[in-house]
Amino acid sequence: MIPKEAKRTPLRPLALGEATGHHHSLTCTEGTVLDDVAEMYELTTEEGVKTYLRITADGVSLGHQEHKPNVVEPGEYEVIIQREQTEWGAQRVSD
Repeated sequence: MIPKEAKRTPLRPLALGEATGHHHSLTCTEGTVLDDVAEMYELTTEEGVKTYLRITADGVSLGHQEHKPNVVEPGEYEVIIQREQTEWGAQRVSD
């Protein structure tokens, strides 16, 4: 559930690949306007900024240049950037 304190923000890529410049972004089926079916929210906490999504209709996918899009069902989501454990500690997964 999206916290009521979270502020709505303009849609943007969910993750940017620092190494390749690729990105994970929402797309929608032809004839649908993404801003009509997807909302993005942010909340600043002690741990940092948390990002949330609300998808209000079918036809939304999460796309990336190197793999097929994944369908995102209607609902509310927290965006979590995957982390990996290395010998130097935890770090964001490089794209």
